Amino acid sequence: MSARRAALMFGCALFACEATGFEPEYLVDTLRVLAVQADASIAAPGQTVHLSTLWADPHGGNRPIQWAWGTCLNPGSTQVPDCADALTQISIGTDAYAATVPANALDGIALGELGVIFAACAGTITLAPNATNGAPVTCTDDSGNLVGREGFVWGGSRVALAIGVTNQNPQIDQVFFDGQPWGANDAPPIATCTEQNLTDCPTTAQHVLSYDATSGSAETYDDGSGTETETLVGWFYVSQGSLTAGYASPDTDDAGTPTSPPTFEMQFAPTQSDTSTPVRVWLVLRDNRGGMSFTQRTLAWQ
Repeated sequence: MSARRAALMFGCALFACEATGFEPEYLVDTLRVLAVQADASIAAPGQTVHLSTLWADPHGGNRPIQWAWGTCLNPGSTQVPDCADALTQISIGTDAYAATVPANALDGIALGELGVIFAACAGTITLAPNATNGAPVTCTDDSGNLVGREGFVWGGSRVALAIGVTNQNPQIDQVFFDGQPWGANDAPPIATCTEQNLTDCPTTAQHVLSYDATSGSAETYDDGSGTETETLVGWFYVSQGSLTAGYASPDTDDAGTPTSPPTFEMQFAPTQSDTSTPVRVWLVLRDNRGGMSFTQRTLAWQ
């Protein structure tokens, strides 16, 4: 594989080191970082990369969240703990971060990686390792006790480093609920379903969540051995209820050709839900070279 091809396939991935126990993964029932978007998922030495997060704490009662960020350069591994062990710096911040790629990041090599570590804490962050789970920071409550999984998550993403290679983030265009436009400020009403499984709910409580990608979101690029077109995948997360799956490929027509624009669709039912809180929905569009975009919506109870 050529260095150029490797760089193009070297996408930005999100890892949550406290992710074990999410079942199903699409159900967001505690503090979660769902996506970390880089404005340049493939960057060059000396370039500043701006990162933004899609995070959720639907049952946290608007509690304050502290953040910490750090970076590592060319850790030689895709494993988050290895990047955490190789951090060159870490600092307290907000839910957004800017990291400048060192000018010498590619000295002697054709491609590299800027690893990014984040930590989100419903408490107080101390820039000291947490020996209980390997985190690069400690998260404690008002009594000085370590905060557990319900209020502390850490993980990482990575940005590919190469010269002369770029990747634009794919963009979510329109969002739909049961085929009708679903604006950011809209909250379509839904009925409850007491069943445990989506397919057992009455048809009036089964719904379709979907969204379109903008034209050109799947870029065509030279991978060093020919022309390729990016693969897009749509991810879905909910604070309550059930989905048929957590992610979807673009819809296709009868001949198996992806629709234009690419459309991503998921079945949803509010199974065994708590009507005292609205249903939150988070949508993430990813390409296979590290690009992504995201948005969120709300559903109300009838």
